[in-house]
Amino acid sequence: MEPFATVSDYVNRFGPVADEGMLAECLGDATAAIAAALDPRGIDYSSPSEEFEDRLMRTCRSVANRLMPSGTEVPAGVTQASITAGSYSQTLSYTPSYGVPKLLPSELSMLGVGGGHVGTARPSYGRLEPDDV
Repeated sequence: MEPFATVSDYVNRFGPVADEGMLAECLGDATAAIAAALDPRGIDYSSPSEEFEDRLMRTCRSVANRLMPSGTEVPAGVTQASITAGSYSQTLSYTPSYGVPKLLPSELSMLGVGGGHVGTARPSYGRLEPDDV
């Protein structure tokens, strides 16, 4: 599947990267995550309108940016770092390096699939008895 955003789309927004090959992989992973969010909802993204294509690109860039290494001295894959000067303590937390990245609620909203839950619930009046459940 062709990624929803190109390397140049990403670089235009976030600036140059050291490893464009890694960026291309992150854009591919982001595209897979977006497709995984849209497919169960029956949203067709094969030939999107110009507006929806722009939203797909922006969301893809955003997800890929979270996947890219930060460029700091923190090792790749670290999601939380804590350094203490007194007693020379350092703590690093890692996330698994496998699986599809999760889209944030704001990214889902950008694609038109975020928001509240849809459904109904039968109101219950009084106390439920074991046979009612």
